[in-house]
Amino acid sequence: MIFALLLLLSFTSVTAQTTSVYQAFVMNGPLDRLTFIDVLTGAQTTFDLDGDRYTLINGGVLFFDRTTNRVRTAAPSGTLRDHPFVQLSGDARRIDWALSGDQIVWTLTSGATPTLTTTTYAANLDGSNERQVFADSNGEGVRAFPVAVNGTTAYMDFQPDNIGDITPFRQYAGLFALDLATGATAMLPGEPGCFCGGGIGAGRLIRLALAADLAGFDVHVIDLTLGSEHIIPSLGTFTQGGDVVIDPGGRYAAYALGEIRDLGLPTQSVRTVVALLDLATMTQRTLVSAPDRQLRPLQFSEGALLLGDQLANETLKADLSTGDLETVAQAVFLGTVQNS
Repeated sequence: MIFALLLLLSFTSVTAQTTSVYQAFVMNGPLDRLTFIDVLTGAQTTFDLDGDRYTLINGGVLFFDRTTNRVRTAAPSGTLRDHPFVQLSGDARRIDWALSGDQIVWTLTSGATPTLTTTTYAANLDGSNERQVFADSNGEGVRAFPVAVNGTTAYMDFQPDNIGDITPFRQYAGLFALDLATGATAMLPGEPGCFCGGGIGAGRLIRLALAADLAGFDVHVIDLTLGSEHIIPSLGTFTQGGDVVIDPGGRYAAYALGEIRDLGLPTQSVRTVVALLDLATMTQRTLVSAPDRQLRPLQFSEGALLLGDQLANETLKADLSTGDLETVAQAVFLGTVQNS
C-alpha cells in the first residue's frame, strides 16, 4: 500500500509540537485495512478489521466491529479495545452515532420493520453525564438517526430503516433538532423533505430538494439562527444527490450528484458530478465530472476538496479553482489524529 502524506492539510507547525500527529486511512476489502501514519516519521500502524462506520475520535478511530458485534476503538499505538459505554444493549440490533467536540450522541434501534423503537443517548466523551435524551416508537419502519452534534443540540433524521446503507450517497428524509438538555424536538425548516442529500455545519442547513420540474435538485441554504433561506437552482437532471460537506469556515460547501443505473445490483454503475457551492455569492458550479466512478466529498483543506473513491480505494484532491484532480493516497482518508 502506497500513501502520499496529505501535507496539504497544513502541518507547518508539527515540528514544534510535543505530541504526535497521525493521518488515518482505510482500505476497503474482505477485511478493511485501517492505517495510522506518523506525519513526522512515516511510521505506520495497521489493523485488519471487519468494520463499518469508521469515525475519528480523540486519539483514534471509532468503528463497529461486525465480527464481535461491538463498538471498538483503534489507536495509533496499536491498541484495539471495546468502547467503554457506546455499545449495543438489551434487545437493540443497531447502533449509530455522531460526535463533536467533547460530546457523543448515539441511538439504539430495536424491533423489526415496521415496528421499531429508537432510543437516543448522550454523554461527554470521557463517559461523564451519560443519559437518555429521547425515545421514539412507531409502526412505520422509520428510525431516528444521529447526523451532527453542535453544543446542546443534536441534529437527527427520521429515515426508513436500512435505506441509508444501500444508497450511493448519504441522504436524509426528515431532519429535526433534539435539545440535549430538555429532550425537546423540533423539525428543521422545510422538513420533512424528499429523501435527498443534506448537511449541517457553520450555522447552516444545506438541503437538496427536487426541483419543481423534477429535473434534478435545487439547493436550499438555510441559516439556522436567522431562519433566512436562499435557493440555488439545479445543475441539471440527476437521479441521486447527497454527501454534503461544509467548510468549517462557512465559505464553501460541496456535494455529489449521480446518474445511477441498476441501483443495488452487482451491475450498478455511477457517473458522479461534484458540485461546489460558494456560500458568499450563493452560486454553484460543477467542480468535477467523473464518468464511471463514484466520488464522495470528504472534507475541505487548503484550497482543495478531498474526494474518496471507495471502489478504487483512492483519495483524490480537487483544486477549488480549476477542478484539476490529483490522486494523493491509495486508500480513503479518514482524517487527522493528534495527542495520541
